[in-house]
Amino acid sequence: MNEVTSKARFSDNGDGTVSDLSSKRMWLKEDTWGRKGNRMSWWECQEFCNEMNKQKFAGFDDWRLPNAGEAKELFDPSASNTDMEGCEIHIDPVFPAGCGFTTWTTESRGAKAAMGFDYRSDYEFWLAKENDGFPSSVRLVRTPGKTRVIKNTEDRFQKHKNGTISDFENKLMWKASDSFLELDKWVSWEEAKNYIKDLNTNQFGGHSDWRMPTRKEAQAIHDPASPVTDTFGDTVYIPKVFPPGSGQTTWTKTLHKTDPSMAMRFHFYNGDHKFHKRGLRSHGVRPVRDLKPESDETA
Repeated sequence: MNEVTSKARFSDNGDGTVSDLSSKRMWLKEDTWGRKGNRMSWWECQEFCNEMNKQKFAGFDDWRLPNAGEAKELFDPSASNTDMEGCEIHIDPVFPAGCGFTTWTTESRGAKAAMGFDYRSDYEFWLAKENDGFPSSVRLVRTPGKTRVIKNTEDRFQKHKNGTISDFENKLMWKASDSFLELDKWVSWEEAKNYIKDLNTNQFGGHSDWRMPTRKEAQAIHDPASPVTDTFGDTVYIPKVFPPGSGQTTWTKTLHKTDPSMAMRFHFYNGDHKFHKRGLRSHGVRPVRDLKPESDETA
């Protein structure tokens, strides 16, 4: 299975959370069905997540819906547990019986559909976000040590009248709105590159050295304690100095080491990053440039 045996894999923290010693993630011990006892749509699960973060449940305010890969990590065909109907599901019994047999995830198809995962049979499915016909639920997760709560944003960021934002901590300047917010369409990696080329031709913000971010630069403005509504009404996690209405992802300049036809996208909805074919149309790109202290930052 992995280096950590199934018996030693999970640790009950005694505060309503369970740590996965293999993936280093922390899970809410009870899902929404166990805590609320009713079906919940994807939107209601987002509201539940926001409530738990406001309460700083177990001392944390970076709880989130799992992505598809994280949801699947809990499926263990050798484990036996029971759902709210007494039917068998395959998650470790460190989690209490009586939960829902599905969890919503962060994976979205535009404004209307989201992916769920079924623990009865290792099955992914797509449903309308308002759907509550299944015993729909969510089990929240967080990633200790990987997601960083950004503090003192007023000192770190400065928003300029020319549509740019200076990040003094990382010595970067960002375009305040991404390409999705400006163009209202998805772009491939090449289209994102051309979009930035046009910014430089027109000297957006008075500068001609805009570029795609690296994965680390995009990750530096992912803030799990700062939910912002994106174009589809979904939630992305970036500092509130950036305007709402952006896309969920950004292309980066990070290319695959062995396959240059693939480039990395960073996901602001869950802090994840994946390689995709450069021809895929993604939500957008968030342009950035290096901050030059002698001339830039009072516009």
